[in-house]
Amino acid sequence: MKTVLMLEDDEELRSEMAEALEDSRFQVSEAGTVKEFWTRYQECRPDIVILDMSLPDGRGMEVARDLRRESDVAILFLSGMNDEIDRIVGLELGADDFVRKPCSPRELTARINSILRRSRTAPSAPNTVVERKTTPVAGRGAAVAVEAFTFEGFRIDLAAMELHDCTGAQIELTTAEFDLLKVLVERPRRVLTRDILLDLLRGEDWAGYDRTIDGLVSRLRKKLATEDGPCSFLKTVRGAGYMFTAKIEAA
Repeated sequence: MKTVLMLEDDEELRSEMAEALEDSRFQVSEAGTVKEFWTRYQECRPDIVILDMSLPDGRGMEVARDLRRESDVAILFLSGMNDEIDRIVGLELGADDFVRKPCSPRELTARINSILRRSRTAPSAPNTVVERKTTPVAGRGAAVAVEAFTFEGFRIDLAAMELHDCTGAQIELTTAEFDLLKVLVERPRRVLTRDILLDLLRGEDWAGYDRTIDGLVSRLRKKLATEDGPCSFLKTVRGAGYMFTAKIEAA
């Protein structure tokens, strides 16, 4: 059973959501304050956390920021406000999705399942036109897809969902950041609009926003920077979208 840790100060709403998730075979831990959240977090080490944006003793964004310093746990934000800035900031902090309250238990469960599926494995992007390089299997005539590639001194392992720098050190990426990098690596030197990237990243089960992509690109560029300078191969194509110009090679 996957464990969900929910931080929501509205006790009635929290109980309703917890009951729905338990009916869907999740193990649920609840917290009504930030202090209680961190106690529960250390106890259960959840697979996903649900964070309310506004809390009596803090803000969900601050909790998300602290979480991202130590963990890549999946994060789903809840908010009763229809503020685009809050959504964008939350996603830029590393959240995997954002749901406006009130939401139906069915939608909440679907969103969580979608996030956990993406966390479990790097999804195959729809309508992919890039062919994977193949290499023969020793002693056989068959070929297998290459699941790791190098570019600009970095190495991305698609199967393990890991990114390593030139020294071999792993670079921590959120699920959304890794998914974006995977899409870019599989489509080098192609202009990809924000709409195309949203479709490839999330599919029809996720309601995205154009500026979400801008935030993800900004975060990814920071993590692809080196001692020699900022990332120069993830380019903005003015009025169109983004292009990944690095030379991609099979690892």
